[in-house]
Amino acid sequence: MSQTKLGQPVTRRLGDLLVADGLITDEQLGKALAEQKGATEKLGSILLKLNFIQEEQLIGFLSRQYGIPSITLSQLDIDPDVLRLVPASIAKKYEVLPIRREGASLTLAMSDPTNVFALDDVAFMTNLQVMPVVASQAAIRKAIDRNYENQGGLTDALGALSSEVDVEVVGDDTPSKIDVFELKESADEAPVVKLVNMVLVDAIRKGASDIHWEAYEKVFRIRYRIDGVLHEMLAPPKRLESAIISRLKIMSNLDIAERRLPQDGRIKLRYNTREIDFRVSLLPTIFGEKAVLRILDKDALKLDLTQLGFDPWSLE
Repeated sequence: MSQTKLGQPVTRRLGDLLVADGLITDEQLGKALAEQKGATEKLGSILLKLNFIQEEQLIGFLSRQYGIPSITLSQLDIDPDVLRLVPASIAKKYEVLPIRREGASLTLAMSDPTNVFALDDVAFMTNLQVMPVVASQAAIRKAIDRNYENQGGLTDALGALSSEVDVEVVGDDTPSKIDVFELKESADEAPVVKLVNMVLVDAIRKGASDIHWEAYEKVFRIRYRIDGVLHEMLAPPKRLESAIISRLKIMSNLDIAERRLPQDGRIKLRYNTREIDFRVSLLPTIFGEKAVLRILDKDALKLDLTQLGFDPWSLE
């Protein structure tokens, strides 16, 4: 959970506050609200687009209202290692941008610093204390596009992690039915292998009980179940969906060509000195195949009653 304490909450609508502060007129507010109908943009972005207010005025106003610092993103160079802390899918979902890391703190640019779901998800994902700063929605969207597009390909994004992921599939026999061409062109590509290994190891490190690989019409997302709650962790490019599922099938010794029937399998993974079992379930869906991996980590089992968190009187 994030430990950030924000200033006084804004109880009145932004437009009314801007009018009361003399930054826009009632007529300009009415035009902006009419323009906003049916759009996904926030009122502040509409006001900027209509040139009713300057970005510096809006950010300064939001900074005073929320009681947190503001930031200008247009000329900011962000360390790629900091960008990797928050996947592009999460940055776009919450319209946030990681700015810098200092020790156990992460500075996060937000257009809505009161969004506790964004703060908590980023804090949980990074295991860092999130310190929000305010920026306009338009500036954050531009900065997300500019910075995440400049990160390079999937290989570059995984390069820093691949050296740390020392995994081996135990008993990785070749399945009886394999589309050799598909296997050669997709599932055994180095980026896909690194991505799958990274996800499996990351789930183990985070103490997840399940990994969900879910296909939708336009996106493919990966979620972990941790303490009974599903958390979205990564959204690989949709074009890699088939290759990722094929790789999971190869690892669990399943029929790579079968896409119409459910399949169940098992992966035995050696991670450093630990052997971890994954129970694999694949189901066909309307937009592709879905995989669920149940993680069975014997070393993480707490068989001693004293480690299960009972109160002393309950334990007795």
